[in-house]
Amino acid sequence: MRVEFAEKLAGTCKDMCPEKERYMREVQRQLTSYEMARDGEVDHLKAIKAYSRSSADQEEPLPHELRPTPTLEMSMLYILHNIIPREETSEDLGNWYNFVWDRTRSIRKDITQQQLFDIRAVNLMEKCARFHIHCSSRLSELDRHAFDPKLNDENLMKCLQSLEHMYTDLNLMGQTCKNEPEFRAYQILMNLNEGDILWYF
Repeated sequence: MRVEFAEKLAGTCKDMCPEKERYMREVQRQLTSYEMARDGEVDHLKAIKAYSRSSADQEEPLPHELRPTPTLEMSMLYILHNIIPREETSEDLGNWYNFVWDRTRSIRKDITQQQLFDIRAVNLMEKCARFHIHCSSRLSELDRHAFDPKLNDENLMKCLQSLEHMYTDLNLMGQTCKNEPEFRAYQILMNLNEGDILWYF
């Protein structure tokens, strides 16, 4: 569905994780060590919205459950400054990867549900893609139970496909993205086994 024909949702959540979800995950013991205070309770300044699968009977999200662009940027910045650096000191890279993947996947979902496709949304999506590119090399020797390279590649492709649509929409509006050639090249590399990939671009 093209963005100009759909009614857009506009998020209003100013926290990295909606309040209801924070308490719900605390009660259900679904918090990770990255989000807990020393007493084991939720740290409201560290909790980040988790990814949830969409289902046919799932209600449309309410505005206070969606994070607008500034909150998504705040969430991404927190991940980059406070979680990503823990890669070097983490005793369990599998848990580190799964946490960052889940939370960046949630950012991607909020972008999709609100149909965001401006430059700021592109920057967020590019960061998600870079995470998967980095992990494809950095974690390649991990046990497959801790890191599945095929699943990582699938998520990278989803990022690149989203970027492809964003770049196209912005180009139609006369806007260019400085990193577009780089990410178009990644998409070509990911599809080298497709005989007509170069004709596509």
